[in-house]
Amino acid sequence: MSETIAWIECRIYDKNHFTARYLAHLADLSGMQPVTIAKILCGLLFTILTLTDQAHFFANSTLIGIPLLLIFVYPDEKPSDESFFIYFPIFGGITLFDRSLEGIPCYYVLKLLFLLFFFMPPYTVCQIIANGLFIEKDVENSNKSRRDSIAKSHSMRTAISEGPSPKCDVATDTTQITFTPSPLPIPSEPKSSDIKVTVIEEYYKEEELLSPNGSVIDRVITGPFRKETTRTERKNQK
Repeated sequence: MSETIAWIECRIYDKNHFTARYLAHLADLSGMQPVTIAKILCGLLFTILTLTDQAHFFANSTLIGIPLLLIFVYPDEKPSDESFFIYFPIFGGITLFDRSLEGIPCYYVLKLLFLLFFFMPPYTVCQIIANGLFIEKDVENSNKSRRDSIAKSHSMRTAISEGPSPKCDVATDTTQITFTPSPLPIPSEPKSSDIKVTVIEEYYKEEELLSPNGSVIDRVITGPFRKETTRTERKNQK
């Protein structure tokens, strides 16, 4: 809970975020405190989402406008790309059922809060969905590799078990050649061949949000990510 409160205060007072810069500008014009202006705007938005017929428009405009603003206007302030990859499909799926779910009291307020949790610590919702997607993807890749190996093994057994075709249009030479073994063994020369080596590394990415005095306000760890490095080596065969 303390992380969530610190995150909200950072968006109100820390001018490294565009929300704090806009609130500071409104505070200079009105003479009020930024937190007072933030409460007034939240109350106005809550009233619109619960009491007006334009709740659908305002809710979805806010939920699509702020992420696009972070992506295209303030890219230095946006969260990790993985959170957007999860956010937009979930947002689109819920929006399809807006008209059917409008009967729920304060539906658009609940929708706004739920999707806000994707970018607000402790990032529980986003992490659960991300972990599920990564696990499902790994299982799918594992099953695909297993199927490919079984199919390859089956094709090899089939090719070995099949004898030469009984019918052949090409005439073969039936002359028998007898080879006399050499009295001295002939040393075999080593042959060289190239082998392909693939190194797979797994790593995590850690992002820290720092306050103006240098202290850590928020820390996000994303991953795991996979990195593949391929190189060719020469191997001697005897």
